[in-house]
Amino acid sequence: MKFPLSRRTVLRGAGVSVALPWLQAMAPVRNAYAAGPKRLIVMFTPNGTIREAWAPTGTENAFTLSRILAPLERHKKDLVVIDGVDNVAAASAKGPGDGHQTGMGCMLTGIELLPGTTKGGCSACPPAGLAGGPSVEQEVVRKTKPGTRFPSLELGVQAGAAGTAWGYMSYRGPNVPLPPDNSPKSVYDRIFSDLLIAGQDNTVATQLRRDRKTVLDAVLKNYKILSPKLGTEDRHKVEAHLSTVDELQQRLSAPGNDVPVSAEACVRPTVPAFDYKANDNFPKVGLAQMDLLTMAFACDLTRVASMQWENSVGGTRFSWLGASRGHHDLSHDPDSTADSKEMLTKINIWFSEQLAVLIDKLKAVKEGDGTLFDSTMILWVNELSRGNAHSHPDMPFLLAGSAGGAIRTGRFLKYTGTVSHNNLLVSVLNAYGVDTRTFGNPAYCTGPLAGL
Repeated sequence: MKFPLSRRTVLRGAGVSVALPWLQAMAPVRNAYAAGPKRLIVMFTPNGTIREAWAPTGTENAFTLSRILAPLERHKKDLVVIDGVDNVAAASAKGPGDGHQTGMGCMLTGIELLPGTTKGGCSACPPAGLAGGPSVEQEVVRKTKPGTRFPSLELGVQAGAAGTAWGYMSYRGPNVPLPPDNSPKSVYDRIFSDLLIAGQDNTVATQLRRDRKTVLDAVLKNYKILSPKLGTEDRHKVEAHLSTVDELQQRLSAPGNDVPVSAEACVRPTVPAFDYKANDNFPKVGLAQMDLLTMAFACDLTRVASMQWENSVGGTRFSWLGASRGHHDLSHDPDSTADSKEMLTKINIWFSEQLAVLIDKLKAVKEGDGTLFDSTMILWVNELSRGNAHSHPDMPFLLAGSAGGAIRTGRFLKYTGTVSHNNLLVSVLNAYGVDTRTFGNPAYCTGPLAGL
């Protein structure tokens, strides 16, 4: 019977510990498809799409990718394109928030927003708070307990609208958002600057890790002194922040964290150094974040990540495509405005190209006798189906990768009638071994998505 060795396995003797290099015996027991532990990425792009340029044509197993999805042709056998599924929780009109707010907050949670104070663009809509439940990728973290140094990574590309439902897609629980980090330099510093890697000089990383632990210990002590002096609402806010600080402190103190990572493809990335806030650096930021995400997977520092391009109502000006106006502004033009419709199509083609690049990067990293992509599934989501209508039926959902053979790819699935995207979220959970038939608001669930 085969049993895997931990990547943190060491040889001990005479008071000395020596980390082993990566060995085949460290690879998990695999089925015919998987080359490593299952991994999940959620990729978000905003402001809806142009459906007639997005939806493929043909049948489930014999289909032609649309103009928008054409950049993914080289990965077609790894895709499941899903058409006709509705974000029922966002369209139910039972909760607060405008179309962008409900689309963003319900997109990965499948449950209505909480009441709040943020008034959106809909005059008749009650002001909204944040999401009313956890996002699906955080439920994967909670249920599977991967035990990696970082439970998940939330990466942003000029995502904003902090403190509002427009700005967040990842939630640990009701009203507990996980903000995306827009700065590749910040991501590098947090993940890789104190990473101990076998066969490299770790002197600087070791000292940095000790310094960080000292600072976090002091912060925790001060928070615990402050908390009893606060009112209930402020205490809840402090406790939510404290849990993050405590998580960092435990991560640095965990047994085995002083053993250098010896994953086969793990190397310290180049430190990103450019203005991540500049509009025209949007593509450069995205590439840097995808590089960091890929290496975080290669080093097995996390197995769950999100990639948030802009935020809901994102106003990036796609100048490198010839756009003179912001994305959200363009998305409000009527369908009869041909120039705007064409530019929105080009923007979504560009996003398809970025997904294709991310898949390329994952496929380029060998792991055992496979690649990182073999064990990964990417869920591409949007908060709207059509931007100028703020609509939520017929959402543009797409899956790339099989999560180690959990789903059959190379298919175009077209649904009719009202089919809730909660069922898609249930299917994602099932693909990662979470045994459930509901997620989010159970009123919108009938089990996993049929046929997936």
